[in-house]
Amino acid sequence: MTRRGFISLLLLTAVAAGCRIEPPLYLRERLYAEFVLEDHVEVLGMWPPDWESIWNFRWNEQTLGPLGYGLPASHRVHIYPLDENGKHIDYAVRNFNGFVTEVPVSYGRYDFLFHNNDSEVLLFSQAPGTEDDVFCNTRPISRGLRASSLLLTLQQKANGTKAGDDGGEGEEPVALMPDALFTCFDANREISGDLSLYTYKDGRYVQRIKEDLYPLTYIHLVQINLVNNEGRVVGSAGGAAVTGVADGVNLHTLVNAEGTVSIPMDVYMDREREMLAARVLTFGIPGCNPHDKASVDASESRHFLVLNVAYNNGTYRNVRIDITDQFRAQPLGGVIDLTLDVNDFPPEGGAAGGFVALIEEWDEETGTVTIIN
Repeated sequence: MTRRGFISLLLLTAVAAGCRIEPPLYLRERLYAEFVLEDHVEVLGMWPPDWESIWNFRWNEQTLGPLGYGLPASHRVHIYPLDENGKHIDYAVRNFNGFVTEVPVSYGRYDFLFHNNDSEVLLFSQAPGTEDDVFCNTRPISRGLRASSLLLTLQQKANGTKAGDDGGEGEEPVALMPDALFTCFDANREISGDLSLYTYKDGRYVQRIKEDLYPLTYIHLVQINLVNNEGRVVGSAGGAAVTGVADGVNLHTLVNAEGTVSIPMDVYMDREREMLAARVLTFGIPGCNPHDKASVDASESRHFLVLNVAYNNGTYRNVRIDITDQFRAQPLGGVIDLTLDVNDFPPEGGAAGGFVALIEEWDEETGTVTIIN
């Protein structure tokens, strides 16, 4: 299994020093583990090495935000002491700002689960009656917001252009886009009583253990090259959505939920280059561990981009594009490069050549069009 890390984690086990005490008595003392998160993030490290040669859209980070991941502001650690059979015998949790925290521990074996908790969009939950599994998901979008969306209306669903399942049976839930999620599950970690494994520093013994935090939400950059446009497509009035992505993830196993949702996103236009583009974060392919190639290969998921296209005569329509192959080929994120022949998708209710190029005839009630000059 290939796992590339983002944030280095240093575990410092602090041992109360002072005078030297013989090991039998010393081992009965309560200790503190100091967890230190290193503040360096390789934000583009998960994408294929050739992504920059494919991504041609002029993305203004100052206006639109960064393409990659940002640095977490706060974190949570779940602490599970283990018995001799490797079963959890207790549970504790601690939230902390920044990158350093101290927690009381005793000698023995532990499971440690770390993740950032600096998002109001990400929701963390645990199975009833147990703390052995921590899940993360995002809220479904409200009915009112969906009803007001040009992309997600019931009428568009009836017309076969609504984000959802490919067969038109039932309706795939639409959920908020997740924020960046980083995690590390350090299983069966020994807090040793062997002082030869420690270094003596600032009046205490310190054992340093290095781990990695992995992203569990994945960034895909969608780039749409417009062919035969001649100024007819002027942007997107309703954005876009990617369908068939996992609705959550198990932080202990890194395995995504089987349930699927559609995730909406904003769409931007570069008029000079005749391109549309979007950035979307998702939990990735459902029912698999995206860090494990064999797990990804065993999945049979399908994914579509539902794109709202706005025309220069004030009309719009939704276009549904199969992105399954590109999405599954980049389970940890990357560039999805598409070409859209405008002649194949005239405004609904009009002929391919029936465009009205007068700005005065735009219908301002169809939505907001964002254009980058």
